[in-house]
Amino acid sequence: MKNWRFLLLLALVPLLALMSSCSSDDSTTPEEEDTTAPIVTQVDPQQDDTNVPVGEGVTITFSEDMDPATANGNITLSDGTITGFDWLDARTLGIGHTDWPEGTEITVSVGTAVTDEAGNGLAAAFAWSFWTTTTDVILQNTLPDDGATNVPLNSTVFLQFSEPMNGATLPGAISVTSPDKAMHAYTLDGNDESWTLTLDADLPASTPITVTVTTDALDEDGDPLATETSFSFTTGVAVDTTPPNLIAVEPADGSSIPTDTSYIRLIFDEPVDDDSLEPSMISGQLMFSMANQESPGVWSDNHTVFTVDLNAPLIPGAILAATFDSYADMYGNVNSTTIEWEVTVAGTADFFPVVDTYTMLYFGTWTDEPTKASGELFAATMYETKTDGEFWRWGFEGADMAHKSEEFPFVDYDRLKLTGSAVQFLGFHEEDDPVGKAETMDITFTPPVDLLRMPMVESSWSGTSTFSPVPVEGPTQVEYTITVHPGVFNIEHPGFHAKEDDTPPIVWLDCVKMTMEYELTDGVDIYEEGEDTIWYCPGVGPVRKMSLSTHDSDSYFTTLDLFMAGLEADFD
Repeated sequence: MKNWRFLLLLALVPLLALMSSCSSDDSTTPEEEDTTAPIVTQVDPQQDDTNVPVGEGVTITFSEDMDPATANGNITLSDGTITGFDWLDARTLGIGHTDWPEGTEITVSVGTAVTDEAGNGLAAAFAWSFWTTTTDVILQNTLPDDGATNVPLNSTVFLQFSEPMNGATLPGAISVTSPDKAMHAYTLDGNDESWTLTLDADLPASTPITVTVTTDALDEDGDPLATETSFSFTTGVAVDTTPPNLIAVEPADGSSIPTDTSYIRLIFDEPVDDDSLEPSMISGQLMFSMANQESPGVWSDNHTVFTVDLNAPLIPGAILAATFDSYADMYGNVNSTTIEWEVTVAGTADFFPVVDTYTMLYFGTWTDEPTKASGELFAATMYETKTDGEFWRWGFEGADMAHKSEEFPFVDYDRLKLTGSAVQFLGFHEEDDPVGKAETMDITFTPPVDLLRMPMVESSWSGTSTFSPVPVEGPTQVEYTITVHPGVFNIEHPGFHAKEDDTPPIVWLDCVKMTMEYELTDGVDIYEEGEDTIWYCPGVGPVRKMSLSTHDSDSYFTTLDLFMAGLEADFD
C-alpha cells in the first residue's frame, strides 16, 4: 500500500491526547453500557511492508480498551512462535516472537474472540501480511491473489518484487497462459519494485490463468529472480465495468463527534485499489489527530473498509476534514464522484492548547528596510508548563533550526498564564544574557496583557502596561491594541519540499485572525512600534504569523508558517 506521502511534509507527532488535558471538562456523566464491538485501527509492521527484520516486534492497536486475557490463543502468526504479549497501553498490544525465516510472507490473524473490557468481541476477524527482509530477488505480492476465483475477464495483473527490477528483462521473463497453452499478450508498465500487466484482450471465461516469472527477470544490479515463480487464478464469466461506491463513512459527514472518537472508517461496496485512495485535501487538524501520519490507516482483509486510527482524546473545536476526488477498484474502474467529509470535535474550541515541552517549528521569510536585505527564516517556539496555569514560551529565530545550545546560551522566555477567560502575557524571564546583565532577570507587566480573550469572537481591547523593574535605559511600558477580526479563515499550508507537486493541500480550517498593534515607549519617546498578525487555528494554536516592527528608520518584516510540531525529545 502506498503511504499518504504528503503527510511526510509535516512530521507531526500525535499530541492531541496530551493537549486535551489543558481544556478538559471535569464534569462527569453516568457511564452507558458498552455494546460497541472493537476494531483494529493500526498495525505495525504495516500491511504489505517489505524488508521487515526477522526479529521485529508486532504491534496491534484497537479502537478501545481491551481485555488482555483474551489475546491468548486468539492471535496467531503464520510463521514463528509467539513468545509473549505486552500491552503497551489499554488498547495497544505488542507481540514478541521467535525469528521469522528470511524472504517469507508473514500473516498475523486476530480472531473475534479477542474482546474489549466489556466483553464485546472484535467486530470481524482481522488479518494482514508483510514480507521479511531478504537478499534474494523474489516475487512478493500479486493481484489477483494466488488461488483467487471469479476474477473479471478484464482484470489487470499486479506484481511486486523485493528489489527494483530492470524493466527491459521482464517482458521476456513473464508469461500469462491458460491450460490450452494459449499465451495472453499484455502491456507492461511500472517501475522499481511494482509492475502492472494490462492484458491486450479480455481473458477467457471460467478458465484457470497462470502467471509465470522465470529467472530471466533481473533486478537493477543484474541479479536474477531466485527461483522461477508462478501463481494462478480462475476467471469468472463477465467483465467488470462498474466503479466502486463509498457506501458509508464513520463518523458521518457533518456530525459533531465526542472527544473520545478513536477512528474514522470508509466503507466501500467492493475492493478498492490502495493507491487510488489518496486525498486531494486534508485539514491540518485531522493530520494532528492521526496516530500514525506516515501510514495512517489499515484496510480490511477484503479491501472494502479503510480505518484511520485517531489519537483520542481529541481537542474540542478541531475540524477534521478530507476530500477525495476519485478512487478505483482493483480492475481500474474509476469513481470520479468527489467525497467531501468534515466533522467537528464537540466542545468549546481550544485555540491555544499547551503541553509541556511542546515545540512548534516555523519557516518563512524576512525583509529588512531600508537595506532591502531579505532571506529565509526558521523559528522555534517551545512551551514549558509551570504551576497555577502559568507557562513559559521560549522562542528562537535564525538561519537554522538550532535549539538551546552552547552556541545560543541566552534564553528569553515569554511568561504567560492560562485563565478561564484569557491567555495573559505576564512578562519576560531572561537567563545568561550575553550583554553582561545579571545572569537571571525577570520583567513583569503591570497589569498583565490579555494576549487573547476567550472565547475568540470579534472584539477589540487596548491597554498600557508598565515594566517592573524599570530598565535603566530604554522603554518602560508597552501600549497596545488587540483586535480579533470577524469571520474565519482557511489557511493553506505552503510547501517546502521539492516534490511539492506530489502533495495535495493541507489546510488549517476555521482559523481566527488576531492583530496586535503596539508601541514600546518611556512615556515620551517611542523606541519601537509594530504590528503582529496571527492566525489561530482551533485544535492547533498559532499556524501563521506576520510581523512588522520599526525601530528608528529601520523596518523588519517577517512571515512565518507552521510546518512541524512535536515534543522537545522528538527534535533531539
